[in-house]
Amino acid sequence: MNRILNFILIFCAFGVRSETYTVLVYHGANPPYNFIANDQQSGIFKDLFTRLGELTGHTFRLVPWSVAKGQKLFDEGKIDIEPGVHPSWRVQRSVPGIYTNAYASSTEIVLGKANNAVITDPTQLYGKILGRVRGYRYGEFEHHFGKDKILVYDNISEKELLSQLRYGRVEYVMLGDTTADYYKSTVSAYKTFKEVYKISTLPVYMRLQPNLITLQSQLNSALNTMIKNDEIKAIYARYGASLKH
Repeated sequence: MNRILNFILIFCAFGVRSETYTVLVYHGANPPYNFIANDQQSGIFKDLFTRLGELTGHTFRLVPWSVAKGQKLFDEGKIDIEPGVHPSWRVQRSVPGIYTNAYASSTEIVLGKANNAVITDPTQLYGKILGRVRGYRYGEFEHHFGKDKILVYDNISEKELLSQLRYGRVEYVMLGDTTADYYKSTVSAYKTFKEVYKISTLPVYMRLQPNLITLQSQLNSALNTMIKNDEIKAIYARYGASLKH
């Protein structure tokens, strides 16, 4: 009853017709945010946008692409929304976009094997090969990338990176700690992988096409309702993840 009432109040307050928007998710190798279960899109983003649809009256269609391809499509105006990003990761894109309010945070880490020492300074990684998902950005940490510094090897997904770490094709990988925890808890071969360095912890937002100002306001209102009711926290917990602020 409360969910229906919230929908009616928000929908009437905006006084706009229902629209369909595309949401960029990174193909099935990006759990727990997005993955395939029973031949359907599943995960945090699926549940998040299902609830946002109820609150706004809009339809949100998840479209899975690789990171690099997804960024290109957003620049071309073919993607409406990209969730789970910080503005600093997209500032160099041709269409930086506009952003909703923050609704969670993301901690980016360097993951290694059990016998790797914990790193206290990025310079300790100089000369090492670190795997990265092609298209991901790491802000100030990227100043340590390059010749005679950290050597970066790009791949298409976290799934591929972790396989390469397991078989020694890279020495470390860079990824979010929520994704790392998911794989460590579900793939026995990865249980001993450990965080050796924390790159950053930043709030995450939903990035929208610059013309979607009305949708930005609607999503902010809906996200505020979900945060107030601990609904986003519950969605993260559903997949064994903790909601960080």
